[in-house]
Amino acid sequence: MNTESVISRVRSSGRGLLGTWVKIPSLETMQLLGHAGFDFVVVDMEHAPHTLERAVELIFAAQAMGMAALVRLPDHTGATIQPLLDGGADGLLVPRIDSPDVADAITRRMVFAPKGERGLGATSRAGRWGLQPLPEYLARGDEGLRMIQLEDWASLDRTADYAVLEHVNGIFIGHGDLFLSSGKPANDPDVKALTARVLEATKDAGILSGVAAGTPQEAREHLAMGFSLVMVSNDTTLFGRAVAETARAARGGAKEE
Repeated sequence: MNTESVISRVRSSGRGLLGTWVKIPSLETMQLLGHAGFDFVVVDMEHAPHTLERAVELIFAAQAMGMAALVRLPDHTGATIQPLLDGGADGLLVPRIDSPDVADAITRRMVFAPKGERGLGATSRAGRWGLQPLPEYLARGDEGLRMIQLEDWASLDRTADYAVLEHVNGIFIGHGDLFLSSGKPANDPDVKALTARVLEATKDAGILSGVAAGTPQEAREHLAMGFSLVMVSNDTTLFGRAVAETARAARGGAKEE
């Protein structure tokens, strides 16, 4: 397990980190993502049927390949927060946040008492099964990423209000659900202007920023803008397209009727 936090990696590298979503519950494909050179992955428990046990195994596999391992929670209930952090996750993403009160309440559960509500689990994987000195275990927990996803126009317009919350140290723009509610895609001029404002608000607050991109070109654009964490595509799409292109090329480029 890499002891350097995601926040430290971003600040020490002087650039944004590149990652992708993990929806396939496979240790082999996780290794391939590591060999490909991704800086981090996000195990997606919101839009993929990962069990808690498999999510923890994927965290281990990602970190073994030198990648930071983040997990997107399935919902706001917070039932998986403690076991995922005990499992050594480098940070958690909370989807569909639309209230500062909700954001404060759920991120508080990721922070050790008395500042927050996280319980001590030093004999878990996060504490090297009890072999890690307690001060180091507590310090690593404090440095974990607690990133909220803002996915509607009103919430994104209030990014500054979320960015100053005590336990929030990252904000992720959910362009997909923003499109559903606004009808405007990520390349719409109004959305681009909103994206730039959100990024500026995170910089002003000194916290990390995150965004997802569908293509490598879009990912490069967001990295150039200064985003801390940039997701490009996801494992199912990446492997699926590679398979489809291989089959197409093997048939000489002709589409099968």
